[in-house]
Amino acid sequence: MPQNAQEMSPSDVLDSLGELISTLAAFAAKVPAVAVMMITDSRRPDPQAVEAYEETVYRMRDRTGTTYKSIAPLLLDSLEAFEAGRVFDAVWPLFQVIDRLVQLHNEGTILFRQSDQDRLRTYHTRLGKLIPEATTPEINLPPPTTY
Repeated sequence: MPQNAQEMSPSDVLDSLGELISTLAAFAAKVPAVAVMMITDSRRPDPQAVEAYEETVYRMRDRTGTTYKSIAPLLLDSLEAFEAGRVFDAVWPLFQVIDRLVQLHNEGTILFRQSDQDRLRTYHTRLGKLIPEATTPEINLPPPTTY
């Protein structure tokens, strides 16, 4: 439960997390799946998307209080990767945020209603869809028999 009036409620945290995932998914849709895995790619999100992502991260960071303090560094990691256009690197910190929120819920530090738990599951699934399948080759190489 919130420690003070300024601190975000669990539902507020999920709203903000949903904003980040939506912004990341919109950018990822513009990037070919092969480029998602690349470390260096010239594609970057447009300035408006970066600004929206940044505002959400800083709003969350400023209002996390002691309850959600552990997620602030993860949000910043995701922001840095997003700004650089590295979708793959921006997804993993958000997965970790979800894991941390579940842990806080299981510890009884915060309580998610059933609808919030469903949202967390949906967010986890949406993030998973941003990562290319492990069976998809990162680079289209000729078959080994040709070299």
